[in-house]
This record gives sequence, structure tokens and C-alpha cells, in this order.
Amino acid sequence: MKTKFTGLVLDTETHFKSEHNKLIYDIGWVMGDLRNATAPKIERRFFVKEFLPLSFWKHTFVNKETGNRQFWKIDSRAEQTQRHAFDEPSMVQSWDFIMSVLHADVSMVDCVGSYNWAFDSSAIDITNRNLNHSAILPTWDFNKFCLQDMYVRKIVDRNYFKYIDNLDADEQENFMSHSGKNFGYSAEVMTRYINKHTDYIESHTALDDSRVEFELARLFVDRHFTEFKKDFLNNVKSVSWTLLRDRLSSAEKMRKREVAKPIEDSKLKNLQGILDFGGNK
Repeated sequence: MKTKFTGLVLDTETHFKSEHNKLIYDIGWVMGDLRNATAPKIERRFFVKEFLPLSFWKHTFVNKETGNRQFWKIDSRAEQTQRHAFDEPSMVQSWDFIMSVLHADVSMVDCVGSYNWAFDSSAIDITNRNLNHSAILPTWDFNKFCLQDMYVRKIVDRNYFKYIDNLDADEQENFMSHSGKNFGYSAEVMTRYINKHTDYIESHTALDDSRVEFELARLFVDRHFTEFKKDFLNNVKSVSWTLLRDRLSSAEKMRKREVAKPIEDSKLKNLQGILDFGGNK
């Protein structure tokens, strides 16, 4: 019987294209034993009360001539989110309450992560800083991991590219980035590969996406538990699109990873512009 190893996988949905960039309005997580596919899971999802009002859903841009920020359009996610919040008001909670629940859950698991830890961790701290004038994750004690780092390095291998090369042209497009110029490496793309469901579409809601990502974590830990603890846990490193462009083997990518510097928590906050915009979260 495998030794129990519990994990919490979270996802955040944030405002963007405005002065409210990366403020979280929807957060969810799944926690359970990563080494037992039949073990029960605990799931939570909250809407952040402070950032649901209509003013936060206004996409804006800076007018280059005047330098002033102008209204563009209402975020397309606004109506569905507001309707859900009205239908289930118990999901709407203050940020401080949500963080108290998350902190309690984090304290009870062996590790915490997300598909794109750089994005989600920075969003949590940006949101907390907006309300409480300080980051919150550095004050918690936990072991972190990044599924994107793990999947690009270990799961995307020669078999991965062989699988894509044997798909028809329409299916191959589902494994490309939004620009169509490189292979994608989002959670959505990895889920399409793992489940051989080439047209799978994420819901882009926090709990649904964290469910998918929790299963990605379970699969990885089941296949690579020793390497997970040795190479990836508390050793988050950035991912470059060139790793996929060059079709490097897993062995070569791990060799390159060994000499790459770990991403310190303070540096995670500055990675938003490095990844394809919205494409590899």
C-alpha cells in the first residue's frame, strides 16, 4: 500500500485588461491523497465579495493621445458569475474569510500547488496586498509545486510529439498556442493529451479547473513520485516555450533544469508577462 501523501491544488480566476489586473474574484481548490486515485477529495469554491461589483468587470485601455484610461467593454464573464453568486449567496465571502479557510486547509496537507504557480501565487498576494497592504503566502509554511514545470519537463516527451504528429490537422491545432506558432502547454492542452480528448475545453471557473489540475497532479505523482519530491517540490522553475519548440527529450530538459536557478517567491510575482498571455495558465 502506497504511503499517503496529501496535496492541495488551487486555481484562481482574476480580473484583467484593467487597473484591477490580477485581483481574484473566483478561487477554488481540491485536496486529497495524491497517491490514491480512489481516496475521497475535499472541494471548496468561493467568490470574493470585494471584487464582484460591476466596476471591476469594466475592461479599459490607456488612450495613447490623452494618457487617460478609457472604458472598452464589460468582461464577458461578468453576467454568468453574477448570476451564480445570486443563486448561491453562501459562496460569496470576504477575502479575509476565504484566506482563513485556505490557510487552515494548507496546514493539513503535505504540499500545495497549481498548474501555473507563478500566476496563482502572485494573484493571491496581489489581491491580499490590495486589501491588507501585504503579501500573505510568505507568512504561511507549506511545500509548493508547479504542475506546468512538472508536465513540460516530464510528460511532454517523444511519445507526446509522436501522438500529436499522428493526429489530423484540425486536431493538431488544439495542441498549439493561441498564436498558432508554437506548441501550447496549458493545463487544457495537457488534459487533452492525458485523456486523449483532443477537443476538451476548460470551463475557466476556479473549482472545475482545480478538479482537472488535481487529477493531473495525481497522475504525475503516481508515475514520478520519487522525482516529484526530489526535483520539483519546493523547487519551482520557469518554463520556456523553446523547450517545446525544440522538441527536447525529457532527459535533456531535466539536465537543463538542474543548472537553472530556482524561482524565488519574490520573483514569481514578476512572471506575468513572460508566459503567453492567457494561454498557459
